[in-house]
Amino acid sequence: MKFGLIGHNISYSKSKEIFDSMGIEYKVYDVSCVEQGIELAFADKLDGFNVTTPFKYDIIEYLDGLMPEAIKSQSVNCVKVWRDNYIGDTFDGRAFGASLDHYISNHDNWEFDFPHNIAILGNGGVVPSILSNIHETIDGVDSKHEIHVFARNPKNDELKLSDFNAKEFDLIVNTIPFKSKIDINFNNEHKFIYYDLNYADDTLIKKAERNSHCSWAINGMDMLERQAEMSLNWWNI
Repeated sequence: MKFGLIGHNISYSKSKEIFDSMGIEYKVYDVSCVEQGIELAFADKLDGFNVTTPFKYDIIEYLDGLMPEAIKSQSVNCVKVWRDNYIGDTFDGRAFGASLDHYISNHDNWEFDFPHNIAILGNGGVVPSILSNIHETIDGVDSKHEIHVFARNPKNDELKLSDFNAKEFDLIVNTIPFKSKIDINFNNEHKFIYYDLNYADDTLIKKAERNSHCSWAINGMDMLERQAEMSLNWWNI
């Protein structure tokens, strides 16, 4: 069985490395448009493939069906070929949630069931899935929570990235691609968690760790590895 990854400007991707270590035949398709990626996946007779920046939303119109989580978030990061149909799902939120829970469950270094004040940096394709997972998690928690999305080009009720102040939050999730070169002033004066999806650049991870109030600075590689495992399970490997 053969699998792959479709994206644009993704030379930094570690997905092939992860799947290769599992003995899975896996190819990266760095393409200029989602149509080209679909055509190559079909030509190579892939049994399934992952989808990354910037095609997580654009690919939906080319699929034959969506799983419930993909419908809710309107985002796809995994496609399964089933009876010649292309079915989309997303494991972004579930992988993020499982990763974060792994750290939060270590109560020796964290005093809350779940962070109360949450900042999401960026509004790209992965954000709807992460927001969905956070909302599902806090629905079962009694205490008050606030979630704010900050972006360079905010939409609807999102806020400007320039207005972000780290010390107001106890969970900061950075989804902005590392090539965009943002900086964060970790001026936090209470315990906080920094989660950086940019596994290819640990500059901000190291900066967060220098703040003595940082409980964890988490590299997105943990989330990526969990996504790979979830993809394999869905592909029945």
